[in-house]
Amino acid sequence: MKVRHRKRTRRSKRATAPAPPPIPQPPDLTTEIEQSVEARDKLEAEVARFKAARGQSKSAFLRSFAGEISAVVIDANRALYRFTDWQAREAQATQVADAIYQLSAMFKERVEWFKSNSNGEAAAALLRIIERLTVERDKPGADKNAIDKRIGRLQAEQESLGAKSPADTPRPPKEKAAPQRPIKAKLQPRSRGEI
Repeated sequence: MKVRHRKRTRRSKRATAPAPPPIPQPPDLTTEIEQSVEARDKLEAEVARFKAARGQSKSAFLRSFAGEISAVVIDANRALYRFTDWQAREAQATQVADAIYQLSAMFKERVEWFKSNSNGEAAAALLRIIERLTVERDKPGADKNAIDKRIGRLQAEQESLGAKSPADTPRPPKEKAAPQRPIKAKLQPRSRGEI
């Protein structure tokens, strides 16, 4: 029987890892702002939901463990297993919470930066989101109260942009008048004999 050996392929020492795929650029700045506002709002909602769930986690664990203990004789190994399992889930939940909080803060900062540096595009992005939410509100099964609250917050945000815009606030025309300086009188030396 003949044994075939595979030919080894050697990688060149100069070979480099392939470049990561390029990050696709959004079609325009307004779309980028719109996506950032959507991400900010979704993360804020997730933070609120996560806080509510975390507040009930410990009491839910203790309730279920108390029910288990009352039905069965206490087993130290089982108690240890349940406790370490709960601690591991809590540690992971803490990491998830930290990530969500940090991402939420980053998107809040990003949206504020867009609002201060690209005021017109930010107002247009907010208008797009409001229009889309208005259409979604009329669909069957939509949570109209939640959508109305969100539309109200976005409209308030849009109005605050309008008030801050330096292009929208009329400025009084500047008059080109010569600056007025106090006139300094030259003191003339008195001649003798004058009082």
